[in-house]
Amino acid sequence: REHLSLFKKEIKTAFFESKPFFLKVKKGIFPEKATERFLFLEPIFPLPQLVIAGAGHIGQVVTHLGSLLNFEVTVIDDRPEFANKEKLPDADNIIVDEIGKAIQNFPISSDTYLVIVTRGHKHDGAALRQCISSEAAYIGMIGSIRKIKLMRKKFLEEGWATAPQFDRVCAPIGIAIQSKTVEEIAVSIVAELIKVRAGG
Repeated sequence: REHLSLFKKEIKTAFFESKPFFLKVKKGIFPEKATERFLFLEPIFPLPQLVIAGAGHIGQVVTHLGSLLNFEVTVIDDRPEFANKEKLPDADNIIVDEIGKAIQNFPISSDTYLVIVTRGHKHDGAALRQCISSEAAYIGMIGSIRKIKLMRKKFLEEGWATAPQFDRVCAPIGIAIQSKTVEEIAVSIVAELIKVRAGG
């Protein structure tokens, strides 16, 4: 460990560029008798957090796709008949609780992606209120254009969010691919997650 301080620049580069480094080490740095030493640096990061509010049909498919795409998936719902391992076999974490409260208690970071696909306007609003001012990498919410406009108006009037905060919410959620089925909607959502994760 004491020798790692000699490679601060290389370690920083490995982390910032998210790629491994293979270094030939000068003689004399390590006390061993071998004439050549090599150092392999590989940055390891935790998986990005995908938090899905809503364990209904869309939430179930997004859970499966998110797991395939190397997210750590947490699903939140207040209905134990939906939020369980049988319905969500690919979820890493399942939280059965009031949705707004559970999101309020969740440690949201700049590597958290929030997908709000609950069963109704009231639950969507409760979920959004708890995360709209967070530093989450992504917040997306399902709903019609009319519903989103009404919710935006309510949030601004009540002082629950500023206009820039609400405008960063991806709503209606997902990339426009003319999706109609549950599976197609889930694909459009996950495509948007991929785009944002890649810096788009």
